[in-house]
Amino acid sequence: MARKPRIDQVGFYHVINRGVEKRDIYLDDKDRCRFLEIIDESAELFDFSIHSYCLMTNHYHLLLKTCKENLSLIMRQINSKYSIYFNRKINRVGPLWQGRFKSWFIYNEKYLAALIKYIELNPVKAQITKKAGEYRWAMSTRVENLECADFGLMDTIDFKLGMSDKETQNVEAVFGAMLEVKGRSVVNKVKKSLSEHFDKVRREVAVANAIKDGYTQVDIGKYLGLSNIAVSRIFKIYRARVCLFNNLRDIGVFWSYSKEIDYDQAGPELFVEYLLKYGHFDDIRLGFELFGKRLMKKVWQARVAGDYQFLRLNVMLAGVFFDMDVDGAYFNRVKNGRFEKFKALVS
Repeated sequence: MARKPRIDQVGFYHVINRGVEKRDIYLDDKDRCRFLEIIDESAELFDFSIHSYCLMTNHYHLLLKTCKENLSLIMRQINSKYSIYFNRKINRVGPLWQGRFKSWFIYNEKYLAALIKYIELNPVKAQITKKAGEYRWAMSTRVENLECADFGLMDTIDFKLGMSDKETQNVEAVFGAMLEVKGRSVVNKVKKSLSEHFDKVRREVAVANAIKDGYTQVDIGKYLGLSNIAVSRIFKIYRARVCLFNNLRDIGVFWSYSKEIDYDQAGPELFVEYLLKYGHFDDIRLGFELFGKRLMKKVWQARVAGDYQFLRLNVMLAGVFFDMDVDGAYFNRVKNGRFEKFKALVS
């Protein structure tokens, strides 16, 4: 399943990134100073301002405001420059960050105060300090001279009261929002109903799309009359099928189709056919785990077993995977279903 595209509009974003394997990304104050220097250098290039930040041991939070549609460029610059610095410092190789950064577009500015509190109170939540304004590497401390820092919003906030229930709800609203771009505006995305998701769509695809749309596995299970464990298994197998399909597509197995074809478009039977014909042995074995012997045999008999150019392959599949003690002569007697249909059409 394709990863969710980012919102990339002018405005406020809450950004988080973590060290790979939850490793520390700052080993001392010098590292944190260098990270903030990189933010300032990047702000000069890409024109953004920082309204809150907190540098913890293995992750960071930023609340920034862009003036152009360039969030991805900004974060690529910050993360790559710091990664190069850090790796050189400790003589390591490999990625520093745990995947791509996470970002949330602040579609309603009434949530900004709650987000600033949430970010600045991170050290309090981690029991590093007792109140906001005491942790050097949070913006509310006002110790580090960050030229791109804008304290306008920060100055309106009273940190003494901590997070209220309403402010916690506001933060959760930002993190849980499903957004889409309409014209030049970012709006809350309207969910499809579960009945719409499952109308004339394969169940595994509908489950994946419903989860992407924000439904929980419990919600989907109740709709389908399944346990959330069963839904979880459907989704897990679906993702594994998509992963295998993409791997085979990228090495050219689906050569006669568009390079952009995906698993949802191909469907299980076409996928299994090409997997049996052109997949490596280990891929075929994985296919049996993901699709089951019944479907694999059904597709094999209908689409592969009668194809004479795959005679040796069919002997191997029959013996290894279908427990059949047959030789090439057996397949010479098997009619090619597609060929017979074609012959009937032209006769």
